[in-house]
Amino acid sequence: MNEPTQFGRYQIARVLGRGAMGLVYEGLDPRLDRKVAIKVISTAALADGELRASYSARFIQEAQAVARLNHPHIVTLYDFGEENGVAYMVMELVRGEELAAWFDMSQDFHLDFTLEDAVRMSCELLDALGYAHQHGVIHRDIKPANVMLSHDLRVKLTDFGVARMAAVNIDQTDADMVGTPSFMSPEQITGQAVGPQSDLFAAGIILYQFLTHERPFRGSGVFAVQQKILYEQPVPPSVLNPLLDPAFDRIVMRALAKRPEDRYPNAAAFRADLRRALDGESVALPSQTQTQPAWTLAAAAGEIAADPDATRPAARRAAPSIPDADATVLAPRPAS
Repeated sequence: MNEPTQFGRYQIARVLGRGAMGLVYEGLDPRLDRKVAIKVISTAALADGELRASYSARFIQEAQAVARLNHPHIVTLYDFGEENGVAYMVMELVRGEELAAWFDMSQDFHLDFTLEDAVRMSCELLDALGYAHQHGVIHRDIKPANVMLSHDLRVKLTDFGVARMAAVNIDQTDADMVGTPSFMSPEQITGQAVGPQSDLFAAGIILYQFLTHERPFRGSGVFAVQQKILYEQPVPPSVLNPLLDPAFDRIVMRALAKRPEDRYPNAAAFRADLRRALDGESVALPSQTQTQPAWTLAAAAGEIAADPDATRPAARRAAPSIPDADATVLAPRPAS
């Protein structure tokens, strides 16, 4: 199949990346003589015409919402459209690498960010999330592959393709569970309402990787990872990185609390604690955090009880990586 040469007025130059949800091209806006990134998602593959129309309508609604976001750490959305069964978003072209690539290089070549850089980049991500949440937009797919780092290691949050407006997330009639399995919050896994705290949970996983070079929840497949997210407490970061101040343990454990109400109330509070920890100040852990048994989330969704052995911390690097764990998925919600 031949690659397209144009979407709307935008000329295609080359493919930048391919993912589970579509492709990203480098393009040119000839009207403004500006290079752009063009993300395309094909709806033609959806056999059900009613589903295809619904998907397209939601894509347009979401694009209109995200287009209102104007923040230095969020990739700017310039335009969107659809033609010949292909929906496309035209975005700011960021020259840099995905954070996922940096994490991969860190594993392979033992590259380290300084603690100062790790905290700064985490704070920039939280700034972006706080701004989006204040404008009623929940990303729902925060992961290193959706965090771009510019040449000077500045964060640009991208890929709001599965974002939802906050009012929609409260509506339990939304029949889709969207996200990336190894970065999903417990409420995403169990098909409950998704809010800002779901994004903060994923930001907590990224922070954990910054601090330890490991993911907090690892297993041999998607199901194994999701069971750990639901039932296990992660190994405190300072166990894997003894140079860390224990204050970072308290921050990570709060961000990764099983219940949304036990996490940070907003991105600003998460960010403030990170800055305190970096400055050597104490960070208090709310007494209610982590006191609720993890299985209550699954029980509410009709899930089975956890394996008693699931609470034992895994040894560092004991579990293999998950080949497809970073693919964004669109799957039916678990039956109630």
